[in-house]
Amino acid sequence: MSNAQQENLPEAVPGYGGTVRAMHWIGALVVIAAWCVGISLDSFPRGPERTAVMGLHSTIGLVVFSLAVLRILWRIATPAPVQEGPVWLMAVARAGHTALYVLTLALPATGLLARWAKSGSASLIGGLSIPAPFPLPETKLFGEIHVTIANALAALVAVHVVAALFHHFVLRDATLRRMAPGRAR
Repeated sequence: MSNAQQENLPEAVPGYGGTVRAMHWIGALVVIAAWCVGISLDSFPRGPERTAVMGLHSTIGLVVFSLAVLRILWRIATPAPVQEGPVWLMAVARAGHTALYVLTLALPATGLLARWAKSGSASLIGGLSIPAPFPLPETKLFGEIHVTIANALAALVAVHVVAALFHHFVLRDATLRRMAPGRAR
């Protein structure tokens, strides 16, 4: 390859491996699916159809929780690629990512608690259910917390997207490209 051809190649960006990028984007799609199903629940009348949609929502929530646990374990075992920038910006990024992890764990957990408090078990698709391992008082508190966390997660995801676009278009750094889908960077 000639020097002129090498100069036209994009700069190598130290990024995340394919597994982490896949977990990120699959996780994003699953969270969006859970959100869409969750906000549509009230449009279904009480009965078998609404129960089936709730089972779908609970199943997706279980997938969200599982992916979050896997992502956290992967992050512990494989630290993120080093990114340089102002200390305050790195601290904000770390805090934002930590909050995303906490909320993606707390949201399905509170959903499960809400189902257990309401009916003693959480129904999943395929007729499966997760019975409550301990008695819970019948309360709407867990459901209210679940909705609050869902709204907080939606807001934080919006901030996350804006931050990625800010890095790409304003700071013109490689932050977005490090997690972009496609070939390893």
